[in-house]
Amino acid sequence: MATWDFPCSEPIDANISLASGSVSVTAEPTEVTGVIISRGRSAGQADDDVTHDVTVEFSDRHLVVSELPRRGLGWRVKDLHVRIAMPIGSRVSVQAASADVNCQGTYSAVDLRTASGRIDVATVRGTAEISTMSGGVQLIQAAEPIIETASGRIFVHRAEGDVRARTASGNISIGQADASVTAKSASGEILMNALARGRADLNSVSGNIRAKVAPGTSVFLDLASVTGRVTSDLTPSDQEGGADLQLRCRTVSGSVHVASAVTAAMATAEMANAEMANAEMAAEAETITEGS
Repeated sequence: MATWDFPCSEPIDANISLASGSVSVTAEPTEVTGVIISRGRSAGQADDDVTHDVTVEFSDRHLVVSELPRRGLGWRVKDLHVRIAMPIGSRVSVQAASADVNCQGTYSAVDLRTASGRIDVATVRGTAEISTMSGGVQLIQAAEPIIETASGRIFVHRAEGDVRARTASGNISIGQADASVTAKSASGEILMNALARGRADLNSVSGNIRAKVAPGTSVFLDLASVTGRVTSDLTPSDQEGGADLQLRCRTVSGSVHVASAVTAAMATAEMANAEMANAEMAAEAETITEGS
């Protein structure tokens, strides 16, 4: 295990790259940017000198943490675990082949990309660009989320600005959308719990679409499914341009249902319960598969 401390109380620009392991970042009021790096599963291991395996540089409020290329036949595959504490409002960029990424606190922007691994982010005041192949993504709040996965679920609690979400086989869930939404999934379900304004383009091939509109919102509906059922509990507006929300839903074999939303708190709780139920069903299915 190795540690670095760099005096700095202003927001920084951090870039982290590694092959496998984990990245845990905390953005909070602080006078020092601290970096702790370890190998193996235990953060307290001290048998490896990671200073030979990584480069840690800090200059002009710019932090770079980079894993050096592994060469030779004698090197052992061990995960690299990076923990960083930085000033609130910093920007973070992470590139990893296989790593879980956890960002707590408030950031100006994030750019997180992994091949596999779960990504959890708290609050982003600006753009949140997140991409992973097989891991799930959870984002509490961002001004402009741009999220893409192949098979992982996407879960956004609140999007203050335009949001774009795309996945092949995972579900897309958004609690509260304050602006426009573009969501696309091939076989996953799309769930919107509180749409209020702008334009919402929701597209799924075989997954269901469930969209809820905030009370008092005038909405222009454009709903269609080739073989699935289409239902709505709302009274649509006759004028697309004069409506607060233009809602367009398209599926091939999935169903489409549009209804009125409950309060934001109840919407978030409802979505969390749905995600928990999905996780329990997935765990049960995995247990059955292992036992067969």
